[in-house]
Amino acid sequence: MRSMKVNGIAVATAVVACSWLSFLAPTSNAQNFDFFYLVMQWPPAFCNQPGARCKPRIPRTFTIHGMWPQTNSGGSPQDCPGAVPDVRRSGQVDEATLGLMDRQWPNLKRVRRGNGNSQFWTYEWNKHGTCSGWSLQSYFRATVDRASGVDLLRELRSNGIQPDNQLYARNRFRNALGRYSAVISCNNVRRRRTISKQIHEIWLCVHKDGSRIFPCARGTRFRNCGGGAIVFSS
Repeated sequence: MRSMKVNGIAVATAVVACSWLSFLAPTSNAQNFDFFYLVMQWPPAFCNQPGARCKPRIPRTFTIHGMWPQTNSGGSPQDCPGAVPDVRRSGQVDEATLGLMDRQWPNLKRVRRGNGNSQFWTYEWNKHGTCSGWSLQSYFRATVDRASGVDLLRELRSNGIQPDNQLYARNRFRNALGRYSAVISCNNVRRRRTISKQIHEIWLCVHKDGSRIFPCARGTRFRNCGGGAIVFSS
């Protein structure tokens, strides 16, 4: 009986492992890359940049921009085979995942009809997701699952950084997000008749198999943030 229990555990473990591997089984479109950037954007910073035309109501929490395959040398494979005309209508992503995507991965831009979410997802899939080597279901589910595991706004607030249109020293952001060793990306905002840099996106490193976020190998870096303090827009 004891050996049967051991075998039973072994069989159960094997079944779980096979299920996970099949969930992320590579397709013929698999490309050579080393990790993903899970790109989380701050909606106010997207919408207050010059030329932006956003919906009247936008989230006040970090939302998903995309999950992009990356190489350790800095490359980013794009536009691989496997494009689809419409993610929502493809029938390849289940309703539960689509519901999570509607909440966590909204299109912020104003559109004439509907909410434009599927248009945004389709663009991201065709440009980046096709190079993951995964199915649509695997790619989108892994993306929302990893995003669900972080609360960047809470981590910033717990370190005294509030979305209040004030300037914060770069080291404040470095300390608040240090455990991720993330890329902190900025864009421009007009503030008191001058142009300042504002926090726009946070790029988190995700393991190639999509299973976990890990500290980026190159440490915390600032992208397009200039050399001074950074605004956290309300």
